[in-house]
Formats: sequence, structure tokens, C-alpha cells
Amino acid sequence: MVKIMQKDEFLSQLRQAIKALSVDEQEEILADYDEHFRMGIADGRTETEIASALGDPRSLGKEYAAISLVNRAEESPSARGLGRAVIATVGLGLFNLFVVFLPFLILVLMLVLILIIGFSLTCAGPFLTGYAILTLAGLLPIELDTPPLAALFFGIGITSSGLLLMALDYWLTRICYRQGIRYLRWNIAVISGKETL
Repeated sequence: MVKIMQKDEFLSQLRQAIKALSVDEQEEILADYDEHFRMGIADGRTETEIASALGDPRSLGKEYAAISLVNRAEESPSARGLGRAVIATVGLGLFNLFVVFLPFLILVLMLVLILIIGFSLTCAGPFLTGYAILTLAGLLPIELDTPPLAALFFGIGITSSGLLLMALDYWLTRICYRQGIRYLRWNIAVISGKETL
């Protein structure tokens, strides 16, 4: 059942729903909706009709909060900022749990895994290289199964591979961040009905 609302109640609920936004954002949003009511009344519509056409103020508030957090994540890139934007977008509907949160989680896990592998290789390479050098110098009596010279080059190769993987991870993270922001904007637009599939 749709609740019948007048202008003051609608704006009050909207104000409550957007209280996490900056004061400037709140004032701009409330002024826009106040203008909707003024124009609608000038066209002969009742406050109840206008409020009904505008939608649920709490849902509108969630949408504005999500947009604001996406904008902040874009302006000041950080993992925390993007995480907050994702959580706010997920809050717009249960459907977003599957189309926003799960892909985001899988992507983060993939990037962390690449970073861990790259870091591990970068750390393991110098140990193998050092061991090969010490064996070649005759300082270690234990022989490797692999010839020391081959182990030396293998250690250098492992270190280089690890560094390349970490550089690749950094590059992928930057691309995924930008594309993630675009995806969140698109998702919010689809949910709000401003863009269709």
C-alpha cells in the first residue's frame, strides 16, 4: 500500500534519508524537490499527487547516498571509498547483492591473489639466487639438484617474474577501479530508471 504524503512530510523524510550527505548536497537536493512541488502545484496538481509521482523519499535518499559515495570514490581513489560505494549500491536492492557485490568480491580476491603470488616470487628469487652464489663461491658444501649457475639465473628470473606480476597487478587494479566506478554509475542509473537494459 502506497502511503499518502504531503510536501512537508515528503521533504522531511527525504531530509532524514540524505542526512549523511554534505550540507551543500542536502540543500541542493531539497531545493530541487521543493521546486518539483512548486511547479506541480502551479500546474494544478495536488501535493499528494506530486509526492506519489516522485516516489519513496527513503529510496531516493539511498540513491543519492550511493551516487555521492561513487563520486567521492572517483574524486579520491581509495579501497575504503570504493568499498563504501559498493556497499551503498548494494543497499539499493537485493538484486545488487549478485550483480555488484559478488563480482566485486571475486575481483578483489583475484587481484589480491596476483599480488600475493608476485610478492612471494619476488621474495623467493633472491633466496635462490643467494644460495646459488654461495654454492658457486664454495661457501656452502651442499650442492643443489640444479647446477648453481642455472639456479642463479632461475632465481633472477623468479624475482623478475614476481616484480612483473606486482606491476601487472597495480595496472589491473587501476583499470578495475575506473571500470568499477563506471559500472556502479550504470547500475544506479538502471535501478533509478534513468537507463534501460
